[in-house]
Amino acid sequence: MDRWPRPLLPVGLGAAFVIWFGIFCGYYFFGRGLDPISGTLADTLVNWDAKWYLDIAQNGYSYQPDSPAGQNIIFFPLYPLLLALVGKILPFALAPLGICLAAGSGVLSLVLFHRFAEDHLDTSQAAAATWFYALYPGAFFFASVYPTGLINVFALLALLAWHRQQSYLSAFWLGLGSACGPLSVFFAFALWVILAAQAWHARHWRSLLPSLLRGLLACSGLIAFIVYQAVAFHTPLAFIEGHASYLGELSAGEKLLNILQLYPFYGGDFTPLWQALQGENTLLNPARSVYFFFNAFCLGANLLALLTFLWRREWAWTWISLVLIAAYLWFQGASQGPVSTYRLLYLNLPVFLLAGRLLPWRPLWGRLLLGTSVVALFLQSAFFVSGHWAF
Repeated sequence: MDRWPRPLLPVGLGAAFVIWFGIFCGYYFFGRGLDPISGTLADTLVNWDAKWYLDIAQNGYSYQPDSPAGQNIIFFPLYPLLLALVGKILPFALAPLGICLAAGSGVLSLVLFHRFAEDHLDTSQAAAATWFYALYPGAFFFASVYPTGLINVFALLALLAWHRQQSYLSAFWLGLGSACGPLSVFFAFALWVILAAQAWHARHWRSLLPSLLRGLLACSGLIAFIVYQAVAFHTPLAFIEGHASYLGELSAGEKLLNILQLYPFYGGDFTPLWQALQGENTLLNPARSVYFFFNAFCLGANLLALLTFLWRREWAWTWISLVLIAAYLWFQGASQGPVSTYRLLYLNLPVFLLAGRLLPWRPLWGRLLLGTSVVALFLQSAFFVSGHWAF
């Protein structure tokens, strides 16, 4: 167990090397994918959703009801707002500033995650969990104009405050997180329920009003975004309506049927991947199949973590895992298949805890799984800049 190094510097440097080596290989050696960006290597880092966040920071929000095209209103405001503010202070272009903001928040999240892991695990297990966090595929998004690192920071600050019994501070960080992304709202709900249950256990009926106030604080970012949309576009839920008109909306029955049929696991086209592995020619690039495969794998790991916490009767983490998996399955997996799983830290936190506990106990398994994660991080980095995927 002592073989798992504790210092954060080698962890951060190792992750940075894998990410930038993948970016280098993707730019110079990988074939072009679905949505390549021409120009310098730095230009290719601003692709997919990064273009939307940059557009919001530069031009603000816009909304066209019932438009079948993608709209920037579906992206939450805190990250582009911070980027716009930084751009007014510093005399640099917004794109590199956005990358620096993402990288800085990613590094901060690494420090916070290690502190969080030490609160829940012994020293060796915390070090192992930190390696898995730094080298998981979603760490790539610390190198592009994405709010991933910022979301992670707020989620970890909320968890650290909860562990230190600072309930209002935890709700404050949750509120900021709820202004960063839609699934952050479900993370805020899950943790708020735990805060409310703990307050009820201590004070019973006297806890109701404070719990309600903490609940409002925990979703204050979302509330502010809804108020803004009501004032600016007379449509309080424009971010939902814009997303539905772009991707299409399934009925509750159709979503339930997709979940029961395990569509969140097989919803992507894996045919190019299987053909490539068998040495066959394929008309479609297998990169997207690799992406689907890793997302399905991460979702399976989350279900395993949920069952493990349930078996160990760790009710708080069982509840958090259950809410996050259910929200992912219902709002994303059931309609889009295996996408975005590994980008969501708050969905994968239980997986990192599980890895930290079990894998130092079986070093060979740990290194094999960590090696797989390194390969996935490399591929994510390379395929992103070559225009293959990013969701």
